[in-house]
Amino acid sequence: MAGIVALAVAGWMFSDDLLKKYGGDAAEEIAKADTRKIDSKPNSAPQQNFTVSAVQVSNQPVIRVVRASGVSKPTFEMTVSAKAAGQIIMINAVEGNEVQAGDILVRLDKGTLPEQIDAAKANLEVAKRRREITERLAKKNFSAPLEQAERAAAYATANASLRQLEEQLFDTVIAAPVSGYLEILHVEKGERVRRDTAIATILGLDKLSVVVAVPQNEVAQIKIGTKVTVEIAGNGSRSGIVSRIAAKSNPATRTFDVEIDLPNKDRKIRAGMSVEATINAGTLPAFAMSPAHLSVGENGDLTAKTVVDGKAVLVPVEVVRSDAELVFVSGLPDNALLLTVGQGFVEDGAEVLYKLVSTS
Repeated sequence: MAGIVALAVAGWMFSDDLLKKYGGDAAEEIAKADTRKIDSKPNSAPQQNFTVSAVQVSNQPVIRVVRASGVSKPTFEMTVSAKAAGQIIMINAVEGNEVQAGDILVRLDKGTLPEQIDAAKANLEVAKRRREITERLAKKNFSAPLEQAERAAAYATANASLRQLEEQLFDTVIAAPVSGYLEILHVEKGERVRRDTAIATILGLDKLSVVVAVPQNEVAQIKIGTKVTVEIAGNGSRSGIVSRIAAKSNPATRTFDVEIDLPNKDRKIRAGMSVEATINAGTLPAFAMSPAHLSVGENGDLTAKTVVDGKAVLVPVEVVRSDAELVFVSGLPDNALLLTVGQGFVEDGAEVLYKLVSTS
C-alpha cells in the first residue's frame, strides 16, 4: 500500500511538469482569445441602416377656423303679464301664430270702470269751473288766496282720479308689446286673473342667437363681426356674424360663450336646435401634412421632426385646420426639411439618413 501511494504521488508531480512544459502555449492562446472576445464587445450605439423620407416645407396662406358646438336661442323670450285684475272675457290670439306689436291678445271684464270714468269726468268739469270762477274773482279782489289754493287742489285731485281710472280701463286690454311668435298662452277664457299673472310668451325668431362654447386658448382669435358658418342638424348651413364674446368664462368648463346672430326669416330654424359653428379666425402661413407624421410630447404639445445639420430636431407646431386626410400646421419655417415616412424610428438629436421626395 505504501508503494502504491508513492507511485501515485510521483505520477501527479510528473503530469504537472508535462502540462507546464507542453501546455503553456495553449493556455496562453486561450487567455488571449478570451481577451479578444471582451475587447470586441460594442462600445457605441449601432449606426442607422435605413433611410427616412423627407419633404421640403413650403407654407401657404390658410384660413384658420375655430369649431365649436352650441344651441340656437330666440333673440328674445318675453312673458306678457296682466297689469290689472279681472275676468277674461275674450282671447284674441292663437298659440303658434305670428303676432304684431299692438295686436290684442286678451280682454278683461271692464266691470264698473266706464261708469266710474264718466263720474270722474263730471267731477273734473265741476272742479274746473270752480277754479275758473275763483280765478276771475281773485282778479277783482273778491276771492281770498286760500280759496284759490283749495280750488286748484280740488281740480288737480279730480284730474288725477280720472287719469287713474282711464289707465285701469286701458289695462283691461292686454296687447302684444312686440312682434314675434306666440309660443304659449298661459290663460283660458273665463279665468279670473290677478295683477302680474303671466298671460302669454312671445319669442323673437326672425333672427336667432346661436351661443357656442369656445376654449380659452382659441377665444382670442375671434373678433366681433367675424363671419361664421353654422351647420344645423337636418337644416343645412347658414351664414352668421359674431355679435358678442363673453368676458368671463364658464367656471365649470373654462370655455367662453360666443354669441352669433343668425338670420331666420323663413323660420326653418327653431330655438333649442344643436348647431356646429365654424368661425373664420383669419389667415396665417401653414403647411399641409399627414397627421401620422406628427408626434405628441409628454406635455401634450404637438411636434414635427425636421433635419438640421444631419440630425433630427423636434419643432413645436400648431394645427390650423384639418380635413379628411391632411392637417395644416403652423410653426415650420419655409424650406425646412420635414421627416415623414420612418420618422417614428428616429429620436430627437440622433443622426439621420434621409431622402428628399417630391410633395406633388
